[in-house]
Parts: sequence; structure tokens; C-alpha cells
Amino acid sequence: MSTPADPGGAIPAGKAAAAPAPAATAASAAAAAATAASGHLTKKIQKALALRIDSQTSRDALKCLSGFFEENTVHTRRNLRSSIEGQNLLLHQEFITSFGALEAQLESLDRLVEALDGAVARAGDQLQASRSETQASLAKAASLRKESLAIGSKQEVLEKFLSKFHVSDADTQLVRSGDRPLDEEFFSAFERLETVRANARHMLNSSGQQTSGVDILHETSEILEESYERMFVWVQQQCRGPRDAAVAKSKPSELDTDSGAVIKRVLKLLSERPVYYNHCLREIARVRKQALLQRFLEALSQGDAAFGAKPIELQASDPVRYVGDMLAWIHEHVAAEREAVAALMGRSSASDSAPPSNRTDHHGEVMALISVDEVLDLCLEGVASTLANRSKQALGANVAIVTVYKVAQVFSFFAKTLEELLQRRDAILVKTCHDLHARTYQSFLDAWETQAQKLRQGVVGVYVSALSVPAFVSEAVHTMNEVLSIYELAPVPAGEREADFLPILSAAFDPLLNHCQQVASMMDKADGQVFLLNCIAAMQGPLKKHEFTAQRRDMYSALLEDQVKLLIERQTKAFLDKVGLAERLKALREKTPDTPLAAVAGLHPVSLAATLRSFYNSLFTLGSALSLPLLDRIEDASLRDKTRVGVSQL
Repeated sequence: MSTPADPGGAIPAGKAAAAPAPAATAASAAAAAATAASGHLTKKIQKALALRIDSQTSRDALKCLSGFFEENTVHTRRNLRSSIEGQNLLLHQEFITSFGALEAQLESLDRLVEALDGAVARAGDQLQASRSETQASLAKAASLRKESLAIGSKQEVLEKFLSKFHVSDADTQLVRSGDRPLDEEFFSAFERLETVRANARHMLNSSGQQTSGVDILHETSEILEESYERMFVWVQQQCRGPRDAAVAKSKPSELDTDSGAVIKRVLKLLSERPVYYNHCLREIARVRKQALLQRFLEALSQGDAAFGAKPIELQASDPVRYVGDMLAWIHEHVAAEREAVAALMGRSSASDSAPPSNRTDHHGEVMALISVDEVLDLCLEGVASTLANRSKQALGANVAIVTVYKVAQVFSFFAKTLEELLQRRDAILVKTCHDLHARTYQSFLDAWETQAQKLRQGVVGVYVSALSVPAFVSEAVHTMNEVLSIYELAPVPAGEREADFLPILSAAFDPLLNHCQQVASMMDKADGQVFLLNCIAAMQGPLKKHEFTAQRRDMYSALLEDQVKLLIERQTKAFLDKVGLAERLKALREKTPDTPLAAVAGLHPVSLAATLRSFYNSLFTLGSALSLPLLDRIEDASLRDKTRVGVSQL
């Protein structure tokens, strides 16, 4: 871009040489100025060339400048600066105009702030005046606040103390009032009472607060005793209630009711008062005894319609079945009764047989708590007594001896079964069964003794012509055979069987053997020996089948051996006397070795030949002396053959 010539600008060089010296100075100055202007212009050109027209900033600036003139002329370009400055001036004037309103608002705000400062100052003055006036009130309020905090702390401590060491009036009313039922509220109040007493005892033992602890225990002791008394009275009322009350339930599952749970809880609490506890359990046992006895009597007379069971008394004509059914019913209900009593007392079945524990009552006396076994015995007293009476009636007069023994074995079996169930021998039912077994067993032995007395009374004039086993021996042997079959099934250890059964053998067969010996003594000796052999063999017969009768079997074998030996000797002597050989044998035995046979009387060849002819005739003659008809009357074939062989050998 060219610049127009300035009239006051540079002087041509040709004219400068002709000018005077001042003009030369001016010319040099002008040249210097032109050089400077040229350099300034160069810088601007370089600066303009250095600008980046393609940048967004340059485009925005050029776009803004394009609005200052409408056409690109020399005039507008020369007036560009003034146009920009004029535009700038307009912008400043517009800014001043807009800021004037803001300035007015700021001045108004300043005035408002000054007014607020004045109000604050006045309020501060008033507050200072009020503070001066209320300083005493504030001090008093602070003192009261401090006292309130102290009182609140003391009240909190007192509330905690009362919660641990004081029974509320509501709890006192709950545990004392006899009109309210024994429900969860009662037991909760009782637990809080026990907690208060436990805290008092702890304080008495640990913190040394003797007076406070003793006072608390003294104040709560009356409430505690009234609580125990109320529970005791409640149990008594339950025992006097209807037959279907919880205390009379027969099964443990029937105790899982609200009233059953209350009874268990009450009995557990009353265990701390042994007198109340034992009395309540005895009363409960009395009620359960009556209920169980009533059910037993109904089973005897009416049966059980629910299970289709007939009345037990229908079997009264059969003592074995009658006694067995009664004991089976008792065995079934004893197990349920034991579980029910243990559940009432809060004991497990595993600890039922544990010895009773001791408690110290509120008077300091040590007392034993009644045990589950004792309560169970009280419950079973009625059933045991009824069982004994009915059994005695069933075993009246004219009962077969085998029936008596069967009943005795039934009692023995159930005595062992109940002992295993109750886990103790001194239980009332076990003792009852043992007593009944002992009495029945003694009746069984007495029956044998009665038979023996009848035999002894009938000894005179008795003679058995057939020499066979008499009816009384056969009956006794048949009875013993049945008894042995019954005893074989008895639960008696093998090592004890022989000693246990020996009294029966002694009672049954010893009098019988004595009677047979007496009868045999009244006969001819040979006949008596055969008769005795038959009787002893008959008595030994049933003993051969059982190992536990070995001792008595061996004794009878020895008696048979003796009788067989005597019979052989007697029959041999009779035969020799009959054929004439007895005197000859006697003379032969008495002869000295030096004496010849012909010199001995009875051994002369002539008489000896006659005797031998008679002997040979007897050997081959039917019905002769060798027939031995007496030995044919021995009923046992083995004994008969043994005797014959013995006679022939002699």
C-alpha cells in the first residue's frame, strides 16, 4: 500500500545539494525520520505478514472490522482509526449509562447496610444492657441446670437401683393375688422377684452393704413365701379338680397342654421349698393312684371299647390267663405312668433312678426331695393291692397243682420284666410280684406236701398185687412232667437251674419215694424189690429229658442199681435153692484145699450127680425154676434184661 506525498515530507536529493547548511541539517533529519518511518512501516508490514489469516481468531477479528465501513475506499481506510475510536466511545458511553442504574442500586444498598449497622449497634447496646441486667438470672439458671443434671444422674442411678433391688407394686400384686390365674405374667413377676433377691445376696456378699442387703431380703421374703404358698394352693386345687385334670393324665403327650406346662413349672419352682414340693407330689400321686386304679377296674369289669378288649374278668375261670392278662395290662400302663410322672417332675427317663436330692428350706433345715421312684410307687399302690387280692381269689380252693405252678411262673416272669422296666428291685409292683410268686410257689410246694400227707395216712393195709406203678405214682410223674416242661421255658440261668428246681423235686418225689419204700416193706421182699424198681424207674423217667435234674437222676440211678443188685442176689439164691445147688456151692466154698471132694458132705459123687440131673432138667423144662416169672413183672425193659443177665451170670 502506497502512502501519499506529504508537503512537509522529504526534499529531493538534487535540491538538497544546492541548499545551504541549515537546509542540509534539516535534510539529514528528514532522512532520518523517513528511515525511521520506513522501519516502522516495515515492522507493521512484517507484523501483518506474520498474522495467520486462516485462524479462527483472525477470521473473527476481520469479520468484526468489516462492520465499520460499507465499502473499501481510501477515505474509509484513512478514517478506520477514527471510526474504531468513535465506536469505542459509543460503547463506553453505553456502559456508563448501564452502570448508572447499578450505581444507584449500590448506593441504596450502602444506605441499607449503614441502617443495619446502626440497628445492630443499637441491638448490641440493648443486649449489653440486658446482659448486665440478667447476669444474676443467668448465673442462677446455670446453677439450676447443674443441679438438674445432678438430680437426673441421681434419678437414673436410683431407677437402676430400684430395677435391681426393688419389687414393684404391680409385681407384688401379681404374685400375691389369689384371684388371678398362674399365667406367664405371674411367672415373669416371680422371676423378677427372684432376681431382686439374688442381687441383694450378691450385694450382701460382695460390696459389704450388710444393712441394705438384709433389709431387701427381709422385705421380699414375705412376698416370696406368699408366692410359694399361692403355687402350693393352686396345685391342691388342681388335685381336687375333675377326673380329667392335667395331674391325672395317663400319657406324657397329654401333659403337653397349657395347664400341664404350668404344673411342670410350678413343681420346678416349689422344689426350693421341700415341704410344699413333697406334699404336692404326694397329693398328685394320690390323684393319679385313684385314676389308674379306676382304669384298672374298668379294664377288669368293662374292658376297653376303644381297642376292642374284652373284660379281663371273663378269664377268671382260668387263673393262668386271668393273672397273665392283669399283669400284661399293668405292664403296659406302668411304662406310660413312669414317663408321665417323670415328665411332671421335669426329669428325663435316664435320670429317673437317680437318688433324691436334698434342699435347704427357708428355715435352714436340710430335707430330701421325693424321688420319681417314690412317687411312682405311690401311684401304683392301688393297682398292686388290687392285683394281690384278685390273684388270691383266683387261686382259691380246688386249683390244680400244675395251674398253681404256672401262675407262680407268671408272677416270676413279670417280676423280672417289671424290674428291668423300673430298673430297681424295691419297686412296689416288683415286690408285689415277688411276694405273690413266693406265696404261689409255697402253695405249690404245700400241695405236694398235702398229697404226701394223704399218702402217709393211707399206708396201713396197702398192698399192690400187680407190682406195677400205682396210680398215685403215675399221677405224680405226669404232674412232674408238666412242671418240668413249664420250667424249661422259665428265664432262669442255666447255672442256677439245678439248685432252683431241687426244692420242687424234693417236695414232689421224696415223700413219694418214702411212701413207695414203706409199701414195699410190707410186701414179700422179692415182690417189694420189683415194686420199688418200677416206682423209682417211673420217677426217673421225666428227669432224663432235662439237664438240670442230673443230680436227682443220678441218685435214682444209684437206687436202681442197688435194687437190681439185691434182686439178682435174691433170685439167684432162690433158683439155686430150688435146684439144690445152694448147699453144694456152700460146701464147696467152705471146703479146705486139702480135703478131697468125696470126704465133704453134700459133695459126694452120687448126690452131686443127682443134683446136676435136676439142674439140667430145669434148664430144658418149660415153666421150670429158670423161668423167673417175678422178673417179668419189671416194667422197664432195660432193667428187666439187666436183671435176667445178672441172674444168669451168677
